[in-house]
Parts: sequence; C-alpha cells; structure tokens
Amino acid sequence: MIGLPSWMAALLGLALGFLVVLLVIWWRQQSYRWALLVALCLIAAPALSWWSGMVFRVADYRAGCDGLCPGYRGAPFRFSTGDGAGSAFLPGMFLLNSLAYILLLLAWSAVVRGVLGRGVADTRRGWGPVALAGLLILGPLLLAPFILPPPEARVRGDSLRVAINARREVYMYDQLAPAPVLRVGLDDVRPRRDGKPGMRVCLRTYTLFYLPAGYMYMDMAPDGVHSTGGGVLPIQGSCWS
Repeated sequence: MIGLPSWMAALLGLALGFLVVLLVIWWRQQSYRWALLVALCLIAAPALSWWSGMVFRVADYRAGCDGLCPGYRGAPFRFSTGDGAGSAFLPGMFLLNSLAYILLLLAWSAVVRGVLGRGVADTRRGWGPVALAGLLILGPLLLAPFILPPPEARVRGDSLRVAINARREVYMYDQLAPAPVLRVGLDDVRPRRDGKPGMRVCLRTYTLFYLPAGYMYMDMAPDGVHSTGGGVLPIQGSCWS
C-alpha cells in the first residue's frame, strides 16, 4: 500500500478533491437525486476506508530489519503505522484515503448509470443491461485479488530470497485452506519454531473479494530453496505461537 510524504499527500488531496467536485457538478446536471447519491458516498467512503484498515494490514515484522519494523494499515493509502501498543493513527492520510473512495464511488456509479440508462432506453434487451450493471459492481470486487497487489512486509537481503522461494511452493499447501487462495502477502520471515536450521515463512492468504482467509506457513530447508513442511492457519491464528 502507498505511503506518501506530507507535501505529496497534500497535493494529491487537492487533486482528488478537485476531481470529486467536478463529479458532483456532473451528477447535479444528470440527476435530481444527486444530493442523495453524494450523501451516500460521503457516508460509505469513510466506512470503506476504515474497513480497508481492518482488511489490508501488515503486522510489525522482523525480516530484514534491525529489531522490529513497524507495520501499517489502510488501502490504497496507509493511515496507521505500527501494530499494537505503538501504533499511530494518521488523520490526514485517513482523509486522503476517504477522498480516494469518494472519487471511486462517484466515478463508478456514473459508469453503472450509463449502462442502466441504455437499458431503460432499449427495453428490448430485457434484463441484460441490469445484469451487466450488476457485473460492473460485483465483478471488480470479486476479481480484485487478481488485479491489486496485497499489502505485505517489505523485506530485503536473504529474507527476500527465502520468501520468493516460498511463494513458488504455495501450490503445495493452498488446497489445505478452507477457501480458495487467490493471493498471498508476506507477513514475516523468522527462524523455524522447531529449532532446526532454516527459516519459517509466513504468508497472509486472501480469497474472493480480497477477504483475508488466514495464514500459510512454510518451514524452509537450511539453504532456503525448498520447504520441508507447512500448513494453513485460521485468521485468528499465528505462525509464531
């Protein structure tokens, strides 16, 4: 997920706000229900922003760090850094995140309105345009794991090499998950819990609609090339306990 310096976040916020105003003006010219739509978007956007912090999160991690690297929450922009007692909420970034969702909701509802407008103008097509509009709404959400990169720990050095090798063997354990594993994000790389040489790689798994499904762990061989064992854990579980 995107982290920005303050000056860049301020400039981007002004740009997003300008685009939101243009879309509100467009909606005012298109529909007498524009005020209701804008009100719904103003309510939904902060809720989606907060929800993104619950779903798109990276816990504090150790891989490639001198000590503990702070995690983060929020998508597409990080509005909380750290995880646990040392976390810090960034209200300015939360506002920027909410602006991005307002813009997305207003723009996408305009696309859906265009599709539905064609259906009203041409009733011979029956429920086809309505079904297409539903597909436009649910399709991107359903296929989001194939389109958007997951939030994950930013590791470097040998931990990155081990994590890359572990990703190549996700297919060996994804059938153990209770839901289809469509995307994985790196949670951390630490020494194996059984005391044997090698590292344990922990991956956060995502399923349809980018919903977190749980965790996948792999105990890597001492050379870090292949896994010698692994499994999946529920979302309430932990790879380290």
